[in-house]
This record gives sequence, C-alpha cells and structure tokens, in this order.
Amino acid sequence: MAKKIKFNLQVNGASVSSLESLQNNFNIEDIMEHFKSGLLMRWLEVQGLETELKEISKLSEKSDNFALAQGILEIFDMDKELDKNALKITLNDINYKEYKENLLKTNEDLEKNAKSFLREYHDKFHDIIWDIIKNSENVEKIKSNLKIIENDYFDLFLLQFQTLVNVFKTDAPLALIFGLGTEKIRKMILAYIKIEATKDHNKYCYIGDEEIDDKTKEYLNSINLKPIDYLRYGYFEAISKVVYESLKFDYSKLGDVIKIFNGSTDGLWRDLVARNKRVLVLGISSSAKASQIPKVGETNKPIGIDEINGKFIILNGLNFQSSNNNAYIAYVEL
Repeated sequence: MAKKIKFNLQVNGASVSSLESLQNNFNIEDIMEHFKSGLLMRWLEVQGLETELKEISKLSEKSDNFALAQGILEIFDMDKELDKNALKITLNDINYKEYKENLLKTNEDLEKNAKSFLREYHDKFHDIIWDIIKNSENVEKIKSNLKIIENDYFDLFLLQFQTLVNVFKTDAPLALIFGLGTEKIRKMILAYIKIEATKDHNKYCYIGDEEIDDKTKEYLNSINLKPIDYLRYGYFEAISKVVYESLKFDYSKLGDVIKIFNGSTDGLWRDLVARNKRVLVLGISSSAKASQIPKVGETNKPIGIDEINGKFIILNGLNFQSSNNNAYIAYVEL
C-alpha cells in the first residue's frame, strides 16, 4: 500500500500543517476554494483528521455558499470567531468571483464574443446598481456592491456619475454615505467637493490625448488620482454641484446606520466607537471636539468643526468631548 505523502495547505498566506495552524490562520474564502477543488479533503486525509474529514464529506451536496460556509465554520470550531456581517460580505465576494469565472469560461474567444461580452458587462453593472437600490437599507449589500464597482466597474461608474448621484440621492442615500468610506469613489466625490467649495475652476482634469500641464499633474498626484479618472472640470460643473448638495443629508431618516450622540460629557473624553472600527464622521457641533482612539501611550488629538464638517474624515475609533448639553456628533461605522 502506497504511503500517503503529507503536504501543507495554503491558507491566508500561510503554509498550514496542522489543525491548530489552520484555525490560527483561518480564512473562509481560502477554505471554501480548497473544499470545492477537493484539496481540503485530501489534506485532512493525509493529516489523519478523520473526524473533520467525515463531517466535511457530508457537506459535498450543499450548493448554497452560505450553508456551506456555516457548515465549514462549525466543523473547524470557528463559527463564533467570524463576524456574521463580515461573512455576508465575504460570501458576496465569493459569489461574484464565481460569476466572473463562469463568465470568462463562456467568453474564451473574446474576438468572436466581444459584443455579447460587453453587453453582459454593462448589464451586470446595471444589475449591481439595481441591487443597491432594491436593498437601500441593507448595509452589507451596499458595501459589497460598492467594492465590486470599484474593482471591476469604475470606468462605467465614472461615465454615469451624474445619473448615479441623482439616483442614489433619492433612492439609496446610504450608497453615497458608504461611497465616502471607499477608496476611489471617496476620492472622486471629495475632489469635486473641494473644487466646488473653493470655486477654483482652474483645477482642470483631462482625459484622452490632451496634454496635461505640470500644475495639473501635481494636483492629481496630491489627491492620488491618475488623469484618466477625470474629464475636464468644466464638463462636470453641474455634477459637482449635485454631489455637493447631495451630501447634506437628513440623518434622522437614515435609520440606525447614522449614529448621533447628543449632550455633554462634562469636558471628559468618552469612547463612542472602539479603535478597531473605521468611522466616517459626518458632522459635529461647534461646542464639541472629536478624536480617534489614541494608541497606548498616546493622548487624544482634538479636532473640531473646521476640521470635520464638510471634510468627511475617517478615524480609527471615535472619542467625543463637550461641556455643552446641546453638543452633538453624527457618524457612521464603516
């Protein structure tokens, strides 16, 4: 009988050689990929993990990714370690990744299938936008779809920016809120707000074959954007106005997602959000100060209305301080 050769499983960038090591480096996306390829079962077998192998084998007929993930988490005793909201976002990413893989398999000859491929690409983008609108109060859905837009559909997002801002303003305001918590969509929105607020319409941004002067290049570099991301500002003057006005939200209508703290803390710092959470600060009163949660050995770095309102800054955790009973701060946990 041939001797079984042991091998390590690649999980979360680590080379895993034991059950304990797998749990310490657990990554549900990697584990599900190894499960679907059959590699996970082979690894369990050569490691002599018969109990886990037997339980994993029972999941073979489950086609639903959420049920599969839940089963895997329970078998490896990780079901209490993973945040359920984070799991939903991860599973949405997995579903979309599988969709892309299947799409590529059916479009291997791109020259022949270019038209159908592009039609499918545009249709999928519209499906994503519609999914945001249909789930306008579902934070996990919105964040997942925004991530997909940034990764795969940002060019289409740019081309339809004016329409989308108007649609989101009316039908899915949380998409604009969480858009400010992304990387590229945030930069785009804030760049237009900055130009509109200062009325500095010399900050032209070009696309295509036009030559870009050094001053414009320096400006684009300062906000970490490539020239291809923008058309000339003059073409988008109306858009910038829409964006600027659309960010003045009635926070009371946005449910529990928008957090508002009112009142005095007697001049003491109060922790509102833990340091391991990213926080988008939407607004603060003139009689209050905010700070991100300082690291061990550091002190709070107070910021107020001038640094916060209209800037939509992102902090690691949130501290609040005021001696005024009418003080307030509005924020979103990203």
